[in-house]
Amino acid sequence: MKIINLRSVLFLLFIVLSSGLLFSCRGTDKQETTKNEADSVAVKTETVIETVNPSEEYHTFVASLDTTQMSSSKKAVEKYKELYATATSEQADEGFLIFDRLYNSIAFNLDEQHYKNGAKNGKYDKYDQIAGIYNGYNDGKDAPPEMIAYNNELASHGFGIGMTEGSTFVLQNRDFLKDTFYDKVSEPMKSYLVQKNKEAKEMFSSDGGLLISPTRLAERVIWAEEFIKENPNFYSELMEELKASKKMYLTYLFEGMDNTPLFDYQTKQLNQDFEEAYQTITSSYSDTETAAMIKPYYEAIKNKNTKKQDELMTKYQAEDKIYKNEY
Repeated sequence: MKIINLRSVLFLLFIVLSSGLLFSCRGTDKQETTKNEADSVAVKTETVIETVNPSEEYHTFVASLDTTQMSSSKKAVEKYKELYATATSEQADEGFLIFDRLYNSIAFNLDEQHYKNGAKNGKYDKYDQIAGIYNGYNDGKDAPPEMIAYNNELASHGFGIGMTEGSTFVLQNRDFLKDTFYDKVSEPMKSYLVQKNKEAKEMFSSDGGLLISPTRLAERVIWAEEFIKENPNFYSELMEELKASKKMYLTYLFEGMDNTPLFDYQTKQLNQDFEEAYQTITSSYSDTETAAMIKPYYEAIKNKNTKKQDELMTKYQAEDKIYKNEY
């Protein structure tokens, strides 16, 4: 924090402004002299506080950390607390973005190590005993002490163990961010972080099927649409990630998944869970772009107009609103 004393500048200004009065005010009484002296003293104590952006120093510090070590996340958090104690919310956002890149790199490297160590030791599949502890899906009571110790070490640095299609992996436990970042960053950033943490805990899909209801999937799409609309100038790297997630969720909302099909295999009717999601969108969020897309598609399904369904899907794909058979 840089403090600039204005004593010299203001005192000279005071002299210039008062010099023209010196000869015309020689008869001024003692009370006026005392007042001028008091004003002069007041001038001496005036200061201006200028906030210094700590992001350059923080970036340099974070760049020096080892992204293969989970301890680096804690070191980065402690440095953030130190440097951004009096920062503005905009500066705090900048600091979080620096941290987030590190956090993502560490998670990737830890997962690589987890896979290699598990494969080498023949214990990889046994890590399912601690998968899901981070979000409450598993209490870990049957896991051996060494695995519990491994899980606890991960948790203390902001990570956990997840599992998909029979394989375990290291992921981020974003509760780790709450105490350090939520009260510092801007309101849009906090809203983004809270939502991302919520979605990470709920998870999304596994083994070719949804782990959440289609209605919950629809709510994620609506949240993303409204956030993007309200925060058009949100940080580009996070905005691109958000738009990609929204596009993916919307694709599954239109197509379903292999093990969570859009249509019942036997009756060929719209799956009841998806019908509830479509009804929620068209009734509770009727003024959204998502509703404008779902409504004609839903009507085509009810009318058994497969040609119209295909036309709408082709249209939405061409407009880059959903993926082209990528998911």
